[in-house]
Amino acid sequence: MAERSEWAQLREQRMAEPGAHEAYQAARLAFELGRAVRQLRQQRGWSQTELAHAAGMTQSAVARFEAGGTMPTLPVLDRLADALDADLIVRVTPRSHVA
Repeated sequence: MAERSEWAQLREQRMAEPGAHEAYQAARLAFELGRAVRQLRQQRGWSQTELAHAAGMTQSAVARFEAGGTMPTLPVLDRLADALDADLIVRVTPRSHVA
């Protein structure tokens, strides 16, 4: 049980550091983008190599992206979407704030 509280304390300390929240949000976004592409690829029954070939990328680049290890540019996302016969939709919408 002490190990758990030590981890919780360490996490709390790290999240209080400057830039930690922004880094966490960037990592979350990269993970979610990778998961969405992986799901579309799997629905097509494609391997990472097949997607990489269709998108003009390497298999290792696709693997890193799907794992959330890289933040792709919009042109790369567009190539992936095109290869998967999907639409890339980028939106900025206002947040709903609960009063």
